Amino acid sequence: MTSSFTLLDLGWQAYFQQQLSLDDLESNRIARICSHNDSQYELISEFGLFTLDKSLNTPNMLVGDWVVTDADNGLLRTLDASSTFDSIAANIDTVFIMCALNQDFNLALIKRYLTLTHDAQADAVVVLTKADQCDDASEKRAQVEKLDPLLIVETVNALDSDSLSVLTPFLKKGKTIALLGAVGSGKSALINTLMKTEDDASPVQMIGDSGVLKIMPSGAILLDTQEMRELQLKEFDSSTIANFADLISLEDHCRFSDCHHQGEPGCAIQKALDNKEVDAQRVAEFLLLKNEDNDSDVKQKSKPQEKFYRSAQSDIRARKHSSAE
Repeated sequence: MTSSFTLLDLGWQAYFQQQLSLDDLESNRIARICSHNDSQYELISEFGLFTLDKSLNTPNMLVGDWVVTDADNGLLRTLDASSTFDSIAANIDTVFIMCALNQDFNLALIKRYLTLTHDAQADAVVVLTKADQCDDASEKRAQVEKLDPLLIVETVNALDSDSLSVLTPFLKKGKTIALLGAVGSGKSALINTLMKTEDDASPVQMIGDSGVLKIMPSGAILLDTQEMRELQLKEFDSSTIANFADLISLEDHCRFSDCHHQGEPGCAIQKALDNKEVDAQRVAEFLLLKNEDNDSDVKQKSKPQEKFYRSAQSDIRARKHSSAE
């Protein structure tokens, strides 16, 4: 099978080039993992698509990983990743952290996504969707921007291609993009709008047969796996439980043993909130963690916190500062 892809099309960067030996440059080939299942990996190179059977000697590789093969597509080694979402994906350059500007807006959820992105060593852009349905979008955006002075935050209508032009600086050729966000945050709408071309008859250009990696009209690469969409926090550890000991204690006084603390009558946590005995932000964080730990069907999944945005692009920073003046 021939391929129309160059290494740059597939997301190749100088970071990976520096890991190659003279033998690699002269005799070996470079490929990227497109997908995998229980029995094999799907890979793509400049020479086409191929598969690699899993065995006891095959290293664990993730979607997005780069590998070195011989001329017969035999695996030689994997290259160090620039970013890694543990056991899910590798070499994602920028993560769009999605959150809707409606009743689902949740600062604690955004913070948790930011920590996850930080831990993976990828860049983060917070994309606040459904701006056309929100009367206080500027106020909510300001809350997110306070998380870090260099954090890039954009408000958009995911159904409007003109509104999404603010994301153009992050959608450069060869850059790998992924989305994180709760159900209803607008991930699918944003993907569909970004994938549209002037010629609606043009098919989406997929990298490999699985469709996990897709080339966007801008030349950026969308990495979209079910695992990334469903990424969850780990269960409570002992320190987390200790941090919420007061709220856990309050739960024992709720009228109903299965109280979700979402307006049920006799809710002790809601009563403490009304009496300003507990902080609303801590309660929100507690409920996110509790729901993630106990209910796999909860609409909003929590997903981690903090800050690590390696390279906020200068034109975006300039636009933020000028709009604030």
